[in-house]
Amino acid sequence: MSHDDDYRINITGDVSGQVGSGRNVHQTQNAGAARTGEVQAALDRLEELLRRHAERVTEADRAARDVAALRRELQEPDPDPEALRDTTGRLARRVAGVTVLVEAVNGLTALLGLGG
Repeated sequence: MSHDDDYRINITGDVSGQVGSGRNVHQTQNAGAARTGEVQAALDRLEELLRRHAERVTEADRAARDVAALRRELQEPDPDPEALRDTTGRLARRVAGVTVLVEAVNGLTALLGLGG
């Protein structure tokens, strides 16, 4: 095997998704700051939907506080994935009876890369 055919991968940190190796393989992952606008828009939409459907959510005030907690955590230099997961899970339970809110929470959860 020639030196040109010796492919190596060095992966550090948390990785999910595809990893490619080989001659002329390039991959780009847009995460973090690139998604900030999408995440903020999702939070804005969720807040608006909560206002519109507050009478249908038993704990609407607490759900609104959960959204505010998500915003605060996401402003941290290194947001805690466990805190985000806990808060989105609690929020999902609070809005479970309103489909449009469930969809909004699921979309936010996906944007944050938390599964669900």
